[in-house]
Amino acid sequence: MRGGGGDAHALALGGVAAVVHRDGDGNVLSEQRVHNQLLDEGEDFILSQVFMNGRSEADSAQIGAICLSAADHTTINEATLDADQFNSDHETIANAATSPLAASGARECLTDTMVGNNTQVATVGPLTFTANATSGSSNWQPDVQIRSIGICQGFSAANGESCTAPLFAVVKISDVTLATDETLTVTYTFDMQSDNS
Repeated sequence: MRGGGGDAHALALGGVAAVVHRDGDGNVLSEQRVHNQLLDEGEDFILSQVFMNGRSEADSAQIGAICLSAADHTTINEATLDADQFNSDHETIANAATSPLAASGARECLTDTMVGNNTQVATVGPLTFTANATSGSSNWQPDVQIRSIGICQGFSAANGESCTAPLFAVVKISDVTLATDETLTVTYTFDMQSDNS
């Protein structure tokens, strides 16, 4: 995005996910820092939040959830990828797993109910997901690779089973497979600073 009319205050608009994989003892196994793809749905959401459009947006309709996905979103078609498609892509793979936890209530989305906002940078997380084969004590099925991350509307509670619209952004990460009791900690930052802010 760039300013017009000779405005030298260019806007840096973008998000980054920091992802840390730890074993059951808390030792770091891998780390990655990946830029997101802000979707059309996310851009439209920003505009509807900022400008008067005939409706009000409540706190429950704000971005705050990080959702893991087994789907590989390397190539994204913004015309078709929304929250419903994101969830469907994930469930198709997760339900085919050896012991499909997705079908028994895994909470693969976590919400930061107090998203940090400092110097034009919003920070969701860090939020920690745990792999366990027992429903109710897990956010992820141990035998399913994590391939991408969705940034979605926050839940009023701390977690949820799927991404709730809007699907703000998607981050394609290097594939990670968690063993039982291993964790994945994700922090998402969204930066709106101008050049000289």
